[in-house]
Amino acid sequence: MNPQPSGDRLPREYLKIGSALVLGAAMAMLDATVVAVATRTLAERFGSPLSAVAWVSTAYLLTMSVVVPLAGWAMGRFGGRRVWLLSVTAFLVGSVLCGAAWSIPSLIAFRVLQALGGGLIQPVGQALLGRNVGPRHMARVMAVMSVPMALLPVLGPAVGGVLLAEWGWRWIFFINVPIGLAGIVLVRRWVPASVGAAGSAGPAADAARFDLRGFALISPGLAALVYGCSAAGDHGGFSSPAAWGPVLGGLLLVTVFVFYSLRTKIQPLVDLRLFGDRAFAVAMLNAALMGATLFGAMFLLPLYFQQAHGVSALRAGLALAPQGLGTAISTFAAGRLTNRTGPRVLVLTGTAVATAATLPFAMVGAGTSAAALMAPLFLRGLGLGLVMAPLIAAGYSTLRRESIPQATTTFNILNRVGGSIGTAVLAVILVRGLAGRAVTPAHVASAYSATFWWALGCTAVTLVTAAFLPGAKAMRAALAAAAAHQAPNAVGTERKPVTAAA
Repeated sequence: MNPQPSGDRLPREYLKIGSALVLGAAMAMLDATVVAVATRTLAERFGSPLSAVAWVSTAYLLTMSVVVPLAGWAMGRFGGRRVWLLSVTAFLVGSVLCGAAWSIPSLIAFRVLQALGGGLIQPVGQALLGRNVGPRHMARVMAVMSVPMALLPVLGPAVGGVLLAEWGWRWIFFINVPIGLAGIVLVRRWVPASVGAAGSAGPAADAARFDLRGFALISPGLAALVYGCSAAGDHGGFSSPAAWGPVLGGLLLVTVFVFYSLRTKIQPLVDLRLFGDRAFAVAMLNAALMGATLFGAMFLLPLYFQQAHGVSALRAGLALAPQGLGTAISTFAAGRLTNRTGPRVLVLTGTAVATAATLPFAMVGAGTSAAALMAPLFLRGLGLGLVMAPLIAAGYSTLRRESIPQATTTFNILNRVGGSIGTAVLAVILVRGLAGRAVTPAHVASAYSATFWWALGCTAVTLVTAAFLPGAKAMRAALAAAAAHQAPNAVGTERKPVTAAA
């Protein structure tokens, strides 16, 4: 039997679980950043226009939007470890086929297969972590896992540049194979198996029935929203039918799903009843806002360095190293402090620091040097790193373990949708700012300055919602209640089959 947590000591078993699961998430994130660097190379290799090559990424994102809502149901039906292993296997098969692609259409098709697995890796891995580790140590383990995740957006362009220069474009996909295989081996060794409802009868099987009506509403609705937001960025606004059509259609489907999920008698794919828990609801709202801030800025910052300072995509990615370093440092610290200070203090502090550090970008001019922005980038990273682990810990603190798969599905949906909307809004503002005048350094700086003001405002809004997160006293009470209720499910103890097993 594995030793149980004692005081604030973090058991080695939990670190093993986190280390094994982070390999899958890291592989998927590395793939996304590396493929983004290869867009022009793929266009030249296959003699295709950039608009066609863009679907290599667009098809991947849309497919992920379709499969993410399936995470909670799949875990309840088949067990979380099994679903994670199958997801990584599908991602690896898709990666090998992508590396063997002979045309852009074949590459797009194989990216869809890759995304069928990639869309489940993060929510399932996060749920496995939550159910095995529990809320008491969730923030600290998430902090350890977040360190490599914070550095990957920086390392990804460099890795992609080396692979393209030395080994060729096919290796931007083949590089996933050793990482994924290592993850499969370690998860099989270190992550406890769990029991799903497959093959069972009675209430467990009923709860694990597939919500076909819900799937027909939420998955195409999310895909339409993501596509519409992407089209808005490409067309310079939501006035184009290619943008507002999918957005309106997506909003309609999602709205219908909301009413349906609150009335259905079976387990919905996304359980909106969880929003009746105040801590969870506030954490999810903050997750959506942080998604808009993080993804929007990750779109804006590399473009700024490329257009305003004339650097390559590779150097623009490396210019973000200070932010990645700051995020890694503060994320690790946040994991140790969350249970002591409560999520509210950390999220408010982190958001305030990130907002202040974004101000220099909102004041850039034609003469602003890239070197002058390195310190603000580091401070911005420090602020952002204080936010995510406390948010996840707050969202899980008052939930039963059997609710965690549904919670992680909801978190990932809101984070992605928030990111799509944030990116689209900033893209529209930037495109309009750059249009209509001669492209001069002053004009480019002015357009980016105006766009960064919007990014700053988006970050600052989180200060309002973060004020409603649990404080230290509420967090300690929630963790004590969770420990009393969930002690039998700790790592290393005998597990009883549950309907929503991880």
